Amino acid sequence: MIKLNRVTEYALIALRHMRRKHGLDARAVTSAREISDQFGLPFEITAKTLQRLRDSGLIDSAQGARGGYLLQADLSRVSLVRFLDVMEGAQGIVACAAPEQAVAPAAKQDPCHCEYHSACEIRGMMSGLNKKVRDFLAGITLGELLEDISSPGTSPLIQISSRPSTASVVPVQSSSSKMETQS
Repeated sequence: MIKLNRVTEYALIALRHMRRKHGLDARAVTSAREISDQFGLPFEITAKTLQRLRDSGLIDSAQGARGGYLLQADLSRVSLVRFLDVMEGAQGIVACAAPEQAVAPAAKQDPCHCEYHSACEIRGMMSGLNKKVRDFLAGITLGELLEDISSPGTSPLIQISSRPSTASVVPVQSSSSKMETQS
């Protein structure tokens, strides 16, 4: 299904760590070395990941001997789909369903690159599915995703509900968001 690359995973680890520190002290800075050491991540990739997060405006950098990175954006206002587009580029379920910004400029004439493009009967269906997945991810914020669900009294972001013939993903109402769902 959807598979995140390692850099995206490292970015989520870093953002969650920084969010926890920010909850204790809004001026707390975090270094790439701190995240790398605490979570056993490769330092060079962690440093580049933090630079990418800075370039996207999610975090800011503080210079100096006690420099590092601090949260810049309100993560409860950043959708998961925006974050994934920043970290991985706009993706699609299939190549011809990817959002337009994901298509390389040289490929604008035929964004599909599929040998069955001229006879394809599912392109519209896959585009519709891609839109539904992106809409679902747009309804999840980084703040919700990074909530500490191990704390008492919190619930998971989503619950998987299955019936004998169908299965669906049902977003869970959280105190920080009122997400409307369809069954």
